[in-house]
Amino acid sequence: MRYWRKRHEAFDLEAELRTSRPEPAPELISRLEARARDHGRSRAGSLRVAFVGALTAVMVLALASVGGVGYASSAAEDAAVSVKRVVSPSDVISVIDRSSASDQYKKPAKKKKVKAKKKGKGAKGKVKARIRPPFTG
Repeated sequence: MRYWRKRHEAFDLEAELRTSRPEPAPELISRLEARARDHGRSRAGSLRVAFVGALTAVMVLALASVGGVGYASSAAEDAAVSVKRVVSPSDVISVIDRSSASDQYKKPAKKKKVKAKKKGKGAKGKVKARIRPPFTG
């Protein structure tokens, strides 16, 4: 490593660090390669994947048993409908003519006609037949 430089030389720290970097011994590299080949894929990784899969299945079954799957699907459907309403405007524009003045000075509603009672078999003092049996509690 040079500590004193001439002023016209460019300072390239990266190149200097690369040249002075220590290299591992070839014996260490060969031992590490052999260890990696011998172990291969560890069982811990496959057990971890199996555990996550089983936990996911249990959670889905728990949600399905209490109706959570239907709730989640309806919530997703409602969200999609809301997004569709926001993104694509409707062709029909409706104007609502409501104000406090229109509520106060609106035309009076027509009175409903009351229908006269029909005279039937039960009108002359006769007892009407019951439709269902009496409550016996």
